Amino acid sequence: MNLKILITALSLSSFFAYSQTNLKGTVKDEKGNPLIGATVELSPTKGTITDSDGSYTIAVLEDGKYTIKTHFTGLKPQNKTVSVEGEKEIIVDFVLLGSNQELNEVVITSNRMRETLDEVPSSVAVLSLKQIENLSQTSNSVADVLMEIPGMALSSNQTSSTGQTLRGRNMLVLIDGIPQSTPLRSGGRDVNTIDPSSLERVEVIKGATAIYGNGADGGIVNYITKKPSTAKRFESITSVGTEGSLVGIENSVGSKITQTISGKLDKLGYVASGSFRQIGVYKDANGEVISPTYGLGETTQYTLFGKVNYEITEKQQIELMYNYFSSNQNSKYTPQLGVYGESPTIGVLGEQVGVDQGNKYNHNAQLTYKYDEIFGKTDFRLNVYMQDFKTIYDYSDTFYDPNLGFDGGQTLITSSKRGARLNFSTPYAFGEIDGNVLYGIDILNDKTSQDLVDGRKWTPEMKMTNFAPYAQLKATYSDFILKAGIRFENINIDVPNYNTITRYNVGQTTPISGGIAINGGAIDYDATTFNTGLRFNKWQFLKPFVSFSQSFSIADLGRTLRSATENTVSNINSESVIANNYEVGFNSRIGQVNLSGAYFISTSELGSTYSETESGAFVVLRQPEKVYGYEISMDTKLTKELTFGTSISYTEGKLDSKDSGDYDTYMGGDRIPPVKIVSFLSYDLDHKFNARLSMIYSGDRDRFEAPYSYGRGPVNDFTTVNLSTNYHITPSTKLSLGIRNLLNKDYYPLTSQWNARSANYVKANGTQFNVSLTVSL
Repeated sequence: MNLKILITALSLSSFFAYSQTNLKGTVKDEKGNPLIGATVELSPTKGTITDSDGSYTIAVLEDGKYTIKTHFTGLKPQNKTVSVEGEKEIIVDFVLLGSNQELNEVVITSNRMRETLDEVPSSVAVLSLKQIENLSQTSNSVADVLMEIPGMALSSNQTSSTGQTLRGRNMLVLIDGIPQSTPLRSGGRDVNTIDPSSLERVEVIKGATAIYGNGADGGIVNYITKKPSTAKRFESITSVGTEGSLVGIENSVGSKITQTISGKLDKLGYVASGSFRQIGVYKDANGEVISPTYGLGETTQYTLFGKVNYEITEKQQIELMYNYFSSNQNSKYTPQLGVYGESPTIGVLGEQVGVDQGNKYNHNAQLTYKYDEIFGKTDFRLNVYMQDFKTIYDYSDTFYDPNLGFDGGQTLITSSKRGARLNFSTPYAFGEIDGNVLYGIDILNDKTSQDLVDGRKWTPEMKMTNFAPYAQLKATYSDFILKAGIRFENINIDVPNYNTITRYNVGQTTPISGGIAINGGAIDYDATTFNTGLRFNKWQFLKPFVSFSQSFSIADLGRTLRSATENTVSNINSESVIANNYEVGFNSRIGQVNLSGAYFISTSELGSTYSETESGAFVVLRQPEKVYGYEISMDTKLTKELTFGTSISYTEGKLDSKDSGDYDTYMGGDRIPPVKIVSFLSYDLDHKFNARLSMIYSGDRDRFEAPYSYGRGPVNDFTTVNLSTNYHITPSTKLSLGIRNLLNKDYYPLTSQWNARSANYVKANGTQFNVSLTVSL
């Protein structure tokens, strides 16, 4: 019996060995160079990557017809069909051509449906996975990754994103469409809420938009998380690295490790990653320790990300995503106060007062259900999501209260969101006109408050319910693309009874403000916003577009409520902001040159600019605003290995302080950045070695007279240079090196200059290095 079983097993193994067909071949570029690490997929489940010779092998056990797909970052993907009929070996070679990122190849999803850039009549920027990886080598946070985008202000080099505006207005930050911003109490912590290692790409839609509702006056930034790999059943990517200061390496060295697994098992796709990062002391160009207040130095960061999707049928898919991010500072230094405009505030050894500051946690989860052709040709998509967020700020003696025995205090913001989106997309055709209608309902419940760590209430707990039906029409006729939409905002905010916090000057017993009992109540907002745009795509050398769009936002209600002087909520000026954005622009491709530009004007009858009172409290100015500017960007291949690109961004903003129609007052630096020029040279040698040298120039902006107050400090120009390199030791092993501030420029970031406060007068980092090794299996 055992002998028969053995003979049968050997026969079966021989049969399968005999019937197996090996699909083999090479993947090369148009110059004939082998592409190392190109992905080759055999629909629907098998896949591999090419070796050092650009070769691949995939085993096939059954006869039939198969589609082989291959793609490589920066080149056009290619598909081929092959029939297997008992052959032992079939050769299928690929030659991938350069893409240079043509508009009709870049796909975005932030408009709630898959569209190429040449279908969108407005300015959109997309950072690909390769760009994110390169920019991450010379960045301290995901906020730095965004800095080269035209229209985006430079980051603060801190946990705060205050001042990092988009076209001079606040932007709505999303993770896979989940709102990260806290518009009820804007705390400036929404940009640094995810680790770059979790990202597949970043999509930035510029200008006022009502696509996702409250808070998108300047546009939206949508962090798109990684998707499961379809090339293998199991894929592992491990990255380890170290970073530090090249000016004074002592105590500055940190480390990071990231582990990612991904794959596809029949109809189930999965991806999961986790990262741990320990950051050392930050030092300026002179080797001085940078002030730890709101700093990114001496922080510990944790990231946990996962996503699974399952194909229920050919037309139905379900997906679950979860992302966790935490960044907390435990510093051995305390700030030593400098003098604004003369000497920086630095860090000196000492014990921090209060608890660790930073983003304690940011939980995001989303369940997505897709049903193509749920009825007729209509596609359906449902998103159900949640976000829980908590951040703690620095200790301050402005919360001194002799009656309660407090020498100061720390504030924290907590926000909890629960929401759902129901989207339908219905195609249509009338003669030579075709397109689709996108329509649905957004539902959001947002609960936000700002308290002190010691239990005192600073901002009452606001509960918002948002119900917003919307519709978007796209029509294509010949080379014209027309888009138009409408959104109906219905918002109710419940505010409980509360007392404004009593404030004292340190050492005094007489209050200078606060202590007012406020009767709460309901605040209702109803608004209808519109958008329309037209694009003409006949010529490659010129694709012009014009657009008009509106946004709706609540002008930091929490800040208004905490500074209230009226005794009832109904008497507080808390009207919403409707921003009108007008834009004209173009995209152009002439030979190897890509060129784009846009001019924009954004107006609003009510503003959301902050002003500082004599007591140190902030109030929101409700004056009419006008923001305007332009953006121009260009990139071209100088040779097949060398690419050059540059962009210039100019933004200006003014207030109508007398409500007379005469915009007579400049807006502060917390909203309006100086001119920005970004240039880069990128070198790629046979896709095995690449290097990128970038230069960022920030101009000066001096619009106000002394004595300076918050947002009105003069800004001086500076230039920084960054270098990033990658070398593929093997197809699955990559060594990366990044140098930030290559020339060790000694300068103050924008926020340190316009803030006009000694405590915030902090220098930028000197030269930093970042070395990492990435291994794929």
